[in-house]
Amino acid sequence: MLRRLLGFSIISLVAIACSRDDTASAKTRNGPRSPDDGVAPRPSVIAPAAQPYKVAPVTDGGTITGIVEFEGSVPVEEVVRPSVDQKVCGTSIVQKTYSLSGTRVGNAIVWLTDIRSGKAFPLGRRFDLTNDKCILDPYVQVIPTNSTLNVGNDDRALQTNRFINVGTGQIIGVAPFNDDGEVVPVDRFNVPAEVEVVSEQHPWTHAWIAVLDHPYFAQTPASGAFSIEGVPAGKYRIRAWHPGLGVTDDSVTVGAGQRVAVQLRIRRAAPSTPLVSPAESMRPSATPGVPILPTAPSTSDTPVVAPTGPPPPSQ
Repeated sequence: MLRRLLGFSIISLVAIACSRDDTASAKTRNGPRSPDDGVAPRPSVIAPAAQPYKVAPVTDGGTITGIVEFEGSVPVEEVVRPSVDQKVCGTSIVQKTYSLSGTRVGNAIVWLTDIRSGKAFPLGRRFDLTNDKCILDPYVQVIPTNSTLNVGNDDRALQTNRFINVGTGQIIGVAPFNDDGEVVPVDRFNVPAEVEVVSEQHPWTHAWIAVLDHPYFAQTPASGAFSIEGVPAGKYRIRAWHPGLGVTDDSVTVGAGQRVAVQLRIRRAAPSTPLVSPAESMRPSATPGVPILPTAPSTSDTPVVAPTGPPPPSQ
């Protein structure tokens, strides 16, 4: 009995010592990177705001209309053959990340990059993102800052979505799922940013979110058309972006109460190295990732030319 009590005491003391060890839960300094550390910063199509956006009365606001078109060879659809969760994901997934009607681009995000005052934000601040058959839907969307994203899981599989600020590399939110039917609200979109969503378990899974701190934006339907209303008179930079196709910039001058039309043409960007999710970088995998296109040229008045390497940061 004495020996048993002595053995139990020693085990208890060791357990207490480990629980009090400050290094037990610390990140390994010289070992593999923790998934919570984020990834390396990359060029972003959305830069931090130079000054806060201010809501102000708009008298005789103008309207910007236009079409977003694509120029160049149509990207080849990626085919992924999952090595995990095949009962849920299937044995092959066609990654069609873009929508083209002729040359017109659907689901492109269009916004004014330099407007700092104007109309109030829309009332709706709740948006959705769903894991469905091991892909994320929608692939790209635009939301205002301080919005809530309801992230759902329709797959009967373990799922962990990480939300990464492309410009800083920081993980701004994590949505974990243990089963289908779950919804996790993510409400940490506090600053303008290009956000990439990745799956820890399914590294081919990506989605993109444009977070903007003003209401002067639009997302194109299949027709590629867009309209931005209530714009104060002035000259602005306007940008169109689709993460699967590329980005383009132009300038537009809006007169009081006037309607002005612009035509934005995205030229084919060269593929760059795909992002490897933080957890995936810590273990080998036979599942290939999906090439992600560079998305951040300059916002100067010179025409956008897609480089072969990572483009410079934008404003």
